[in-house]
Amino acid sequence: MRIEYQVLVKSDINASVRDTFAKALKRQGKVQGDVSEKADRCKLLCIARIDDEVVGIGAIKVRTKSDFSEQKADLSKLSDDFDWELGYLFTDPAHTGKGIGRNIARLLVDAYGQENLMASTEVSANPRMVKILEALGFRHYGKPWKSAIHDNYLGLFLRFQ
Repeated sequence: MRIEYQVLVKSDINASVRDTFAKALKRQGKVQGDVSEKADRCKLLCIARIDDEVVGIGAIKVRTKSDFSEQKADLSKLSDDFDWELGYLFTDPAHTGKGIGRNIARLLVDAYGQENLMASTEVSANPRMVKILEALGFRHYGKPWKSAIHDNYLGLFLRFQ
């Protein structure tokens, strides 16, 4: 089994990439709105495949400004320090535990470079992602908040450069 990772910059995002990305986001089930348009919010995308089957995705996307709000992390004073967010991370459940999510996140952060970056994730329901973020230099800031999409609590993770 060989896992192949493809990192794409915004100018490489075409209709085929949009469709592939949207199908994976739909399988993830944790993104609101028209998933077919989400790839266009991204500076970088990563798609992981095993034998041409998409097994994971992730992106550096335009930040979710509301995550800094008083109703969420309550860190509005830091909002302007961040333009981009590590997000849309998804690993197919049949392939978890193989390091796919960790590799996608690392590849994206490395390609992004040395600028401030944010991420939000489920703080107790997704301990693997919390560990991945911490290994990449992110730290949890602010207060957790309840997701509007599911019943889990989210946390804001920031990486200062």
